[in-house]
Amino acid sequence: MHPKTLAFAGTTALFLALDQFSKWLTRANLAPYRDEYVLIPNFFSFAHAKNKGAAFSALDDFEYRYHVFFTLTAVAVVVLFQGYRQLRDDDRVQGAAMGFILSGALGNFVDRLLFREVTDMFKVQWGWEPGRSALIHGFEPFKGWFGWDGFGTSVWPIFNIADSCIFIGLGLFALGFLFEKDTPAEATGPAKAAPESAPSLE
Repeated sequence: MHPKTLAFAGTTALFLALDQFSKWLTRANLAPYRDEYVLIPNFFSFAHAKNKGAAFSALDDFEYRYHVFFTLTAVAVVVLFQGYRQLRDDDRVQGAAMGFILSGALGNFVDRLLFREVTDMFKVQWGWEPGRSALIHGFEPFKGWFGWDGFGTSVWPIFNIADSCIFIGLGLFALGFLFEKDTPAEATGPAKAAPESAPSLE
């Protein structure tokens, strides 16, 4: 098995399984929007949130949002497999990057397919009291664009492993692209003989 295949398939399978397991644990043990397990006070906790839209609750009220999500997921899968086929056989980094992105796309797709909504559980916040920032207080277009009223507060939107995998995969992909070194091309045929020197005029 090529290194890129091992990285791509292994990353996809591992993190898709972790994502679905974490969502199952969340649905089984935490009541939505009520229970919260604090791991690091004023910073990190586990909660149960449901998201019918995309990131930042985008398209939450759009009637045909599932058609959009399913279409985008299908396109993403095709693009990822096409990109995977074009990788060098030893390119583990880009193989893992595409595996992260695919596991994230499939993880949230499974939720939408089975439950018509995505389960989120990781809650990150800062120590100060939640409240709108003075810079964007009252700037309602943010809420209109995204359907999320959290801009300017100390709480980041609750997310899941699939969301994290997409973010990590995109980061790895960008780093691999920036730092990739061109490998010297191998000779494809016998070396040509050196041209004979021009005859001397002496």
